[in-house]
Amino acid sequence: MQRPLETACPDAGARAASGAGAWTGVGRFLLAFTLPLAAYLSTVAPTVYNLDSAELTTAAYTGGLVRATGYPLYLILGRLWSRLPLGDVGLRMNLMSAVFAALTIAVADRLLSRLGIPGWARLASLGLLASSRYFWAMASTAEVYTLHTFMLAVVLSALVWFARAPSSFRLAACTLAVGLAFGNHVATVLLAPGCVWFVLRSAGRSFLDRRRIAAAAAGLALGLSLYGYLTVVYLGDPVFNYAGRYDAAGVFQAADLTTASGMWWLVSGKAFVSVMAGYTPAELVGEVGHFLAELVRTFVGIGIGPAVVGFFALRRRAAPLAESLVLVFLATTAFYVAYRVIDKDTMFLPAYLAWAVLLAAGYRALEAWLIQGGARGWAAALRALAVGAVLFAVAWNGPLADLSDDHSTYLRGQAILARAEPNALIVGWWSTVPVVEYLQLVEGKRLDLEPLNRFLILPDDLVQLVEDRLAAGQPVYFDEPPSDLFPNVVVERQGPIFRVHDHDAPELTPKKIGP
Repeated sequence: MQRPLETACPDAGARAASGAGAWTGVGRFLLAFTLPLAAYLSTVAPTVYNLDSAELTTAAYTGGLVRATGYPLYLILGRLWSRLPLGDVGLRMNLMSAVFAALTIAVADRLLSRLGIPGWARLASLGLLASSRYFWAMASTAEVYTLHTFMLAVVLSALVWFARAPSSFRLAACTLAVGLAFGNHVATVLLAPGCVWFVLRSAGRSFLDRRRIAAAAAGLALGLSLYGYLTVVYLGDPVFNYAGRYDAAGVFQAADLTTASGMWWLVSGKAFVSVMAGYTPAELVGEVGHFLAELVRTFVGIGIGPAVVGFFALRRRAAPLAESLVLVFLATTAFYVAYRVIDKDTMFLPAYLAWAVLLAAGYRALEAWLIQGGARGWAAALRALAVGAVLFAVAWNGPLADLSDDHSTYLRGQAILARAEPNALIVGWWSTVPVVEYLQLVEGKRLDLEPLNRFLILPDDLVQLVEDRLAAGQPVYFDEPPSDLFPNVVVERQGPIFRVHDHDAPELTPKKIGP
């Protein structure tokens, strides 16, 4: 059986057990939290941002529901956080992402410290993660991904704590953490193989008797109970609801979250089934290449080889953790490489966190090997090069992630409200409709407008709806020329939106204008 992880680094364990070590640990945690947080605060978006951010912000603030997969933990925390007196609601929710990004780094740093990883190696590995392009970007806008990586860091820390002295209580604590992580993102299922393997490798199959399995199930069920929040919100008939579809009459048909089938429809992500495994074999090869290139960019090249070394080095000292990290990395990568969406580069963050932990172990192993070989100068060079890579990443990616002066989404929404005729129907995608809904439901502006997200209505139903509304004389706008669905209408550009008219519309006879 694998020796307990704490005994793999007895000096670190002894320090952690002492009073002085506890205070030192608190200081290190605060430092690991405040350094990245300061960077993120300098780049955070100053108000509501586009795409998922506006949807999540509006749902959290109004006590509403979002599309699959529900994200109850995020909505609960966001509901509370959005009440803080810090700027507007959009800024508050962006700040929540920054805080959880910094907490991810701090918790991971604490985990590495308990494994005996020296400070420079923790800085050099987690610094690359913290300053990577997509991690930093997700720390600057309202999104679920930094809360997801924080929960992964908590789960890994709980597993290491369990391995020190396996017990039913500690196992239940681990499964509780997993259940809470599920409450933020169902992609936590990709962590399950690594978590199960960790428990089996560290405690053995004989440990899992009926009593302990029951304790594990109880912890998991308690965490998953967060999904009951979605049912409670549904029963309150929220003003913001993306959990369902519009019909051809423009009436929103909400998924019934009091039923198992309705909850499963939302949580399982059935609305996104068409984009799962959405590539041909030839396209998939290109996607694998794209991911590998992003992995190299994320860790600035220098973090690739040492992470491979880190797996073998960590496996000698803490095999359950090393093997579980690889399983987390592979499961996350395999799923998202085949996931056909435009923003999937932001979804690999759990894989990058697992890689960063292996990288820290690799840096430690390489330093020890060089020192044992009498090459202390080369060891110093390794430390300097590794820390220098972090400084390079900060300088390179900081400007790319800087949204501190980006008011574009808010201004676009304001321009749409200014252009739209009274009682108009506004049809658009994620870059348009959620920000209009934010301005309506959060700021109370232009409540006469009827925004409709095209993702939430079938094409045939949309055609019928628009034809009926035009026939009734209602103004109808799109955020892009809808020539794919309405080849025979007349399109008039009005600022950021496009008004559509029947050829026989009595209100005017516009010229057909291109985009």
